[in-house]
Amino acid sequence: MSKCLACGYDPNRKYNYSAEILRILSKKPERTITYIKRLAKEIQENVPSEYNARSYFLFLKGTEQAKNRMIERAIEHYLRAGYHFDGKGFAYIKAMINNEKTNAAKRLQNEYKRLGRAPKITTLKGDESEKSR
Repeated sequence: MSKCLACGYDPNRKYNYSAEILRILSKKPERTITYIKRLAKEIQENVPSEYNARSYFLFLKGTEQAKNRMIERAIEHYLRAGYHFDGKGFAYIKAMINNEKTNAAKRLQNEYKRLGRAPKITTLKGDESEKSR
């Protein structure tokens, strides 16, 4: 069996999870690292089955190619919705991040339905400052 196409994990390779976690995190900006560490703390405290380095590593490996802003947005939503209290762990948030790109267009349409659009910007002809004098 070769690498997993979804997450890049290679079952034939022996991983030092701690070293791999540090390697992946070192490539991320400080802001994203803060979000990820807060997520890991919440999940590991509230989902006992996720309290291991392997599941944390698989989450990081699976989201390695995702944009940092997408990761931050998904983590913020995950924590605000309290999915970690429902027992949804790293696999759930990984799926949220990886599906973000697929769902982006439909989410934008739904936002327009829910919130509406900003009004068009109209430009006035002539100089307004002279008319007010």
